[in-house]
Amino acid sequence: MIRFYRVTPVSVVFFRDPRPFTAGEQALARLQFPPRLTPFLGALRTKYLEKKAEGKPIPQLFPDIEGEIKGISAIWFSMFKDNAPILPLPCDIFVEWKSLFGERFVYEKPTDDDKPLSVPVLKQQSKVKSSFSGDLENGKGKLSPPQYITLKGFLQYKSGSLPESSDLLPTNSLWEFENRVGIGLKPGAKTVERSKFYRMTVTRPLPGVGFLVGAEFPDNADIPEIFDGTFTTRLGGEGHIAVWEKIDWIKGTQSSGKFRKIVSLSHIPIKRGGKPRLDVTNWCINKLDIISGWDYKERRPKPLVKALCPGAVLSIKWLNGSIPSKVYKISFGNHDSILIIKDLFVSMEKDSMKKDRPHLAEFEPELGEPNTLFVIKN
Repeated sequence: MIRFYRVTPVSVVFFRDPRPFTAGEQALARLQFPPRLTPFLGALRTKYLEKKAEGKPIPQLFPDIEGEIKGISAIWFSMFKDNAPILPLPCDIFVEWKSLFGERFVYEKPTDDDKPLSVPVLKQQSKVKSSFSGDLENGKGKLSPPQYITLKGFLQYKSGSLPESSDLLPTNSLWEFENRVGIGLKPGAKTVERSKFYRMTVTRPLPGVGFLVGAEFPDNADIPEIFDGTFTTRLGGEGHIAVWEKIDWIKGTQSSGKFRKIVSLSHIPIKRGGKPRLDVTNWCINKLDIISGWDYKERRPKPLVKALCPGAVLSIKWLNGSIPSKVYKISFGNHDSILIIKDLFVSMEKDSMKKDRPHLAEFEPELGEPNTLFVIKN
């Protein structure tokens, strides 16, 4: 059972980056925005657990429905503006293709098959270039706004055409940042000392801007009625609230199919291990980010790992016998549709030359670990 929700923060939101932080002991709580999928999936699972408990002690109930909670997964995550989804801008629109290979990880070597819809094209399209409020640096991966693209623009890109300038969205048209001061309360006391103040930056989405989350619930689950309407959850840090509203005109169904290029819709971890399913022959990335998670068994944060940011584009070669099973067709009500593949991570494995080669491997997310999402380009 698949449901889509428009998630609208009531005021501001704060998503802290994964580096260790203790209120009052550090002077700065760093923001990670755009956020990862983790807090949204966690908020949805927490609401599900709360409604299932019906006032019963949650620690007693949790072992009985842990499988249901884990079975709630994400098949879509993006920004939402004026009742329409907006996606991360695919980086091969504005930077050259790069191959990740060897210890240095990045060297420039575009292939004939991976000619980017990028700077050489944009230089001929002054109306598109003028919509970028900063310089485009060929092959260096530096981007000034815009960083998002409308669904219409993405479908044009998917078909091999250059998006219209009106479909490229700068971040300052979506949200603004505000500086705040937090207070680390001393345990057992109702007063604070000056040394317990810390600084943080919160995000205020502009009117009409929120998030779009597509969630898949277990088929055999008895889903509480509230998930067919509107409800609220806490979202992110500092106790901020968001409104979740079910959307009926977006549908998701399981699908299948082969593909050659995919665009990351979420953060994609880079780590070792897993069984390679797809060979990454080339990719275009803007930057790497640092992510982490929470280990429920050990009750502590997981190690920090590098990850591809949303908008990375990967060129894929299928390996013999590899058929990724988690493919979904997302339909947007006006006959437009996109294919999604989920739960793949970048696995770095040594090749015959003892150099790291990137592959994509499947995984089953544990509690506290989000799904990973790619949009299939072609």
